Amino acid sequence: MAYPFPKKTLVIPFFLVTLIWSVFLFEYSGLGLKDCYGVVPRTFYGLKGILLSPIFHSSFTHLISNTFPLFFLSFLALLMYDRLAYYVLIFGWLLSGIILWLIGNPPFMDSIAGCHIGASGIVYMLASFILFSGLIRKERGLMAISGVIILLYGGMFWGVIPEEFLPDFNLGNNPISWEGHLSGFVVGAFFAYLFRKVGPQKVKPKWEDENYYDPREEELWQKYLESLTPNTPKEEKENQPSIDKD
Repeated sequence: MAYPFPKKTLVIPFFLVTLIWSVFLFEYSGLGLKDCYGVVPRTFYGLKGILLSPIFHSSFTHLISNTFPLFFLSFLALLMYDRLAYYVLIFGWLLSGIILWLIGNPPFMDSIAGCHIGASGIVYMLASFILFSGLIRKERGLMAISGVIILLYGGMFWGVIPEEFLPDFNLGNNPISWEGHLSGFVVGAFFAYLFRKVGPQKVKPKWEDENYYDPREEELWQKYLESLTPNTPKEEKENQPSIDKD
């Protein structure tokens, strides 16, 4: 069976989705340890969350809301950027977790340290990377994908705003980790700029290459120059009409 895309682009998305679902089912079956595996900002105890927090979710709704974006965006990243997407996923996972550990529950907002879990930081990181990569590289196909990201996930970017500034949102007992979203968004944009010269690039027109040479174009150019060259006196004399004398 022929696929319109490499099958390897599905391996990582399926693995990620299977991982978060397996952990969720294990935890809520009663077999898992009831503990915080997320990022607890600026605590030694919360350091393990840098690695583990994206695979834990607080509820079935939380899990569902991250499942499709995680699958779709990781698939797009692998499809469009191939090997580069692996680096973005691995290092983006870690770096966004580190930033969350540093900025989560900022004291100046009188925030109480919480346990930040969920794959939404990775989702924001991938969305930001794909969006800004297409805009920075100015390659048509990648810019089209950036447009798709804006259309599908443009509303996500409200999630980087602290909930204190969104009073109409009913957040319940599990407020949104805007710090996790912001961390992922910033890391994705940073990687888009950092790796802007790695992977697919805008195709440069061949005539912009200083070493480009086309014999046919050269021949046409010479003919054009000849058409602009004024006639020599001899040619002008030959071209003058003859005068018959009576």
